[in-house]
Amino acid sequence: YRKAMENILARMKAGKNRIYTTDTAVGKWSDWLNGSVGAIMFFNTRSAVLQTISAMNFMNWTDNNPLMAAKAFANVPQWSKDFKKLFNSEFLVDRRDGLKINVSESEIADIAKNQGVRGLMARLLKFGFKPTQLADSFAIASGGASFYRNRTNTYIKDGMDPVAAEKQAMIDFRENAEESQQSSRPDKISQEQAGPLGRVILAFANTPGQYTRIMKKAALDIKNKRGDLKTNISKILYYGAIQNFIFTVLQNAALGIVFGDDEDEGDAKKINMANGALDSVLRGSGVLGAIVSTVKNALLEIYKQENRDRPDYDKVVQQMMRISPPLGSKYQKIKKAGDIINYKKDEIRDLGFDISNPAYLAGANAASAMFNLPADRLLKKATNLKAMTDKDATDLQRLALLAGWSKWDLGLEDWQKNKGAKKKKSSSVKYKEITYKKIIYKK
Repeated sequence: YRKAMENILARMKAGKNRIYTTDTAVGKWSDWLNGSVGAIMFFNTRSAVLQTISAMNFMNWTDNNPLMAAKAFANVPQWSKDFKKLFNSEFLVDRRDGLKINVSESEIADIAKNQGVRGLMARLLKFGFKPTQLADSFAIASGGASFYRNRTNTYIKDGMDPVAAEKQAMIDFRENAEESQQSSRPDKISQEQAGPLGRVILAFANTPGQYTRIMKKAALDIKNKRGDLKTNISKILYYGAIQNFIFTVLQNAALGIVFGDDEDEGDAKKINMANGALDSVLRGSGVLGAIVSTVKNALLEIYKQENRDRPDYDKVVQQMMRISPPLGSKYQKIKKAGDIINYKKDEIRDLGFDISNPAYLAGANAASAMFNLPADRLLKKATNLKAMTDKDATDLQRLALLAGWSKWDLGLEDWQKNKGAKKKKSSSVKYKEITYKKIIYKK
């Protein structure tokens, strides 16, 4: 406990989470991994959509309970005024400009201030966070507007001066936001998250970490009979089940279940969503939880592959690499580039400089993996825009494509659309259909 507290105090005094210099081998390695996070998040509209569900985190069982929050929201003129005030507040402006959402993103913003190639790349990656930044501020301001107004009214009823009440309500709003949202504040980041190992293993685990800490505190309060029992139980249920479930359902594209026509495929996605919710809690508990999550998923993948006619144990390796999301992403991109070149040689040769040539996708993935250049993200955006013109796509599917979900998530891949429309093929042909994600018959 003392070591953790001293580490937090040292980072608070320094004003940043990295207490080792950037010119060391560890610092340069960390920057390379942070760049991978930036490449993944480059204009990631899907992440931005998911960011908005955190607006519900401002509700409580006292002055901003669901009824009071709805009442404040119904007063549209006042709610709009409060939303504008919070959105343009010093807190949220500083949060957007400095990418003070989590550890990796805040350090990309710091590097962007430098000159040279590293600074230029960091500025490019920082620009790519715009959708997530705006969605983050929108979620905080929209959910916080009712909290801010109701808390102000509470202080005024208690006899506080209206000006002082608004000032204190703003402080409460900020503290609530920093506790229940992503934050790079040193006192909101654990020693594990701030260290080199945390950057490798706990990337993208900032929000689960915040939620797990809230649940742990609530559980300790219940055990030691502190605070309101109903409030503490609701925190555990909300952050451990409701919020986690909503996020996992959207992240795993529940739309695919709606659009899909295969019952077995829908069941598999439901199992994946339940497993993802469990992984969120495990990773939120720290490095040890991330290791447990990785081992669990690797064993599940081994079991899955052993029950197939053509087991692909390379997927077990992929699961093990996911112990570090940035490294796992780099590994998958390099593998994807290699698979495209290996399996689509004829198509690459025949298409030449055609924009649909798979060689472009292979090169984009390699550039993203090695140099953190988000070429794959731009190519995916172009692919989604093209898929929106598909005559078979529904309006809801087009909206989901625009929001960042892929054709695969929504059942728009050629092999999925043709499933059931053609006669059952041999296992080897079916394997090729799944591998190439589309049906290719030359005869």
